[in-house]
Order: sequence, then structure tokens, then C-alpha cells
Amino acid sequence: MDWDYSRHYARFHADTPEHDAQLHALFQRWLGAHLPADKNTALLDVGCGRGYALGWLQGLGYTQLAGIDPDAGQVAFAQSRGLNVQRAVDTVDFLRGRTGAYDFVLLMDVLEHVPHAAQGALLRAIHAALRPGGRLLCTVPNADSPLASRWRHIDYTHHLLFTVESLEFVLSQTGFRVERLHAAEFIGGPRLLCWPPTRRTLRWWLCRLGRLQPRLACLGELGWHDGWRIPLSPNLLTVAVRE
Repeated sequence: MDWDYSRHYARFHADTPEHDAQLHALFQRWLGAHLPADKNTALLDVGCGRGYALGWLQGLGYTQLAGIDPDAGQVAFAQSRGLNVQRAVDTVDFLRGRTGAYDFVLLMDVLEHVPHAAQGALLRAIHAALRPGGRLLCTVPNADSPLASRWRHIDYTHHLLFTVESLEFVLSQTGFRVERLHAAEFIGGPRLLCWPPTRRTLRWWLCRLGRLQPRLACLGELGWHDGWRIPLSPNLLTVAVRE
């Protein structure tokens, strides 16, 4: 069935300057340290949705940007913002015609939508579309998060979640070397301990308190060393290199 995914997406993304600013702050926190220094880098956003990340990158001065998405409504929205986005119903087929065309690929909150049997083909196609030394930046929902069940079922098109181990496994099996793999937090930590606390600071502390019981369970079940290493953030972020 050809789902109208824009109906789901619109529930979480308002078309307002305030929402754009919130997303740009999130992108800066997640992606800023991993972006290439060369603003002429050929960058492709696979599963770009409405193009929010591309719009942020364009604002930073990147010039060789492109995005693809299978959903016609999302593509139309991105194109209405003047972004270089096209519909690709078959992502693997699209990438097969672009061997070595890109230096950097974004795959943000996409892999969980791909069935197990098709993930290898997608990642191998991305690997082939990258030039040697090119990088893939991938984010996925974290199966170790206290909200893992909600993250799995909030979207009807989700097939699975990932742990650090399973994400590293699938990337290494498809030709990538994982360079970095760490927690991706939606809420940044407070810069100052001030009183009265801001709403964001309160949310940050509530998140930490909420993770206390899962952390204790990890320590009890897995031991001190492994129990501390498991990220409990809602998402994971990895940067993988095509060698």
C-alpha cells in the first residue's frame, strides 16, 4: 500500500519559524561536530522528509545538497521551500546509478523503516554511492531507551529498533567502518545551575531521574562495566566511513 506518510509526519512537525529554529538547534547539537569542513562537499540526504536538515545545511553555506524521499507529499513540501529534493520510490535503484557520486550521506531516522531483508541492500547501495573515504551519518531509535516501546510503535512503518551492538553489526557487514557511535539526546544539558530553573532544565533533570531505574537494572544484570556503557538516550548516532 502507498501510505500517505505526510499525515504522520505533520503531527510532529509544524510549519512555523519557531519549529524550524528548534530543529536547527537539534541538528547543530547532533550533527555540527561531524559535518565536513568543505562547504562544496557533495551531500545526499536519504529519506529527507520535508527537507528540514537540508534547509539547515543550506543556511550554513553548503552548496552541493540533494535529498530523496519516497513520499510525494513530503517531497512537494521540500520543493516548495526551494530545496533540491526529488522523489525516489526505490532508493536502491536511485543509488545504483550514482556510484561514487557523494562525499557525505545522511540517513536520519530511516533505517528502522526498512525491513530486515532489505537493509543490507540499502546500506551496500549507499556504500557504493560514496567515494572512498566518504562518510555516512546515521541516526536510529535506541532499543535500550526507557521509551523504546513507544519509539517502536509510535510509527506504523517502523520495523525494528537498534542497540549499539546491532547497529555496529549491520554497518560493518555492509562495508563500513564505524568511526563514532554514541547517544543522541533530544534535550541538551543545562549550561548553568540557576534558580529558578528553566523549563528545559527541569525536563533534563526529569529525564535523568527517569533513567535511574533502567540504569540500576543494567548495572545489576550486566555488571558495573557494561551496565554503565549502555546509552539510554532515545536515539543513537553513528558516523561510518567507506574505506
